[in-house]
Amino acid sequence: MRPLSAVDSVSPAWQHTHRLLLARRDWRILLKIGAVAVFAEAGGFNSSFGNGGNLGAGKAPAVMAALLAFIVLISIVALLVGLVFFYISSRLQFVLFDVVLRSDTTVAPIWSRYGTVTWRWMLLKFLFFVAALLCLAPVLVPMVLHIIRATANSTDGQMANPASFIVSIFGFVLLILLFALIIGVCYVLVRDFGLPSMALENAPISVTIQRVLRLIQAEPGQITLYLVILLALRIAFAVVCYIILFFAALVAAIPFGGAGLALWLSLRHSSTAGHIGMIAGCILLGVVFAILVILAAIMVFGYMFTFFQAYTLYFLGGRYPMLGAYLDAQPQTQWTPPPHPVPSPPDPGGFASPPTDPALS
Repeated sequence: MRPLSAVDSVSPAWQHTHRLLLARRDWRILLKIGAVAVFAEAGGFNSSFGNGGNLGAGKAPAVMAALLAFIVLISIVALLVGLVFFYISSRLQFVLFDVVLRSDTTVAPIWSRYGTVTWRWMLLKFLFFVAALLCLAPVLVPMVLHIIRATANSTDGQMANPASFIVSIFGFVLLILLFALIIGVCYVLVRDFGLPSMALENAPISVTIQRVLRLIQAEPGQITLYLVILLALRIAFAVVCYIILFFAALVAAIPFGGAGLALWLSLRHSSTAGHIGMIAGCILLGVVFAILVILAAIMVFGYMFTFFQAYTLYFLGGRYPMLGAYLDAQPQTQWTPPPHPVPSPPDPGGFASPPTDPALS
C-alpha cells in the first residue's frame, strides 16, 4: 500500500466506513459496531477524586465516622467501577481496530483474541499519564502553593494585591489548558500509532514507543497535518452529529408527544386509578423516547468514531507495511494474531521495514 497523505486518507476512510456500516443496510450492525466505537473512544485513563471539604464542621464524632466510612465506601466502589470500565473500553479499542481492519463484524470472537495484550495496553496508558503528571508537577505545584499563600495572607477577606492574584489564577488556568493540549496530542499519537503494533505483532511497550517516535521523526510535517485535520474533522463531525440528533429527536417527539397528550385528554377527569395509569403511561413514553434517542446517538457517534479509526489506519497503512497489506487484501483475507508471547521481539523499525511474512509482501 502506498503512503497516503493526511488529506488523501480522508476519502478511502470514508468509503471504507460507509461500506462497513451502511452498505449492508442492517441497522443492527450499525448499532453493534457503533456501541463498540463509542465505548472504545472512552478508553482513555479517567479518574476522579472527591474532597469532603467542610462537611464535618460541627458534626458529632459518630456522625463524622459514619460519614467518612460512607465516603470511603463510595470512593472504593467508584474506583472499582472505573477500573472495570477502563479495562472494557481499552479492550474494545482492539476490537474496533480489528473490525475496521478486516470488515469483520463478529464482535465476540474478536473480543476473545485480545485478552493478554489488553493488560499491556492498559499499562502503557497508565505509564503515559503517570509520566504526564510527573512532567506537570514541577510547574503545577509551585503555582498551587503560590495561590494558597496569596489566599492565606489575606486579612479580613481582603487581599493585599488582588490584581496579582487574578493574574496568577488566569495564568494558572492557561497553563493547565496548555498542558492538557500537549498531553492530549501525545495521547492521540500513542493511541493511533501504537495500538496497531500491539494488535498485529503483540509488540512490547518499548518497541511500540520506539515506533511511534520513529514515525514522528520521519514525517513531522505529515504528522502535524494529520493532527490538524483530525481535530477539524472531529469538530465538524460533532456539529453535524448533534444537528442530526436534534432533528431526529424533534421528529420522534411528535408521535410520543401526541400519545402523551392523548393520555392526558382521555384520563385527566378520571378516577385516581385513571390518574395513576396516565402518569405511568407518560413515564413509559418518556423512557421509550429516551432509549430511542440514546440508540440513535450510539449509531450516529459510533459511525463518526469508526470513521476516525479508518482514517488512522489508511494514514498509517502506507507507513506500516504489515498493516497496509491487510488493508489492501481486505475484506477477502483474514488474519489471526500471533500466539502470545511472540518468540522474538518485533523490529522497532517495523513502520519502515517490509513485513516478515512473505505472503504479505
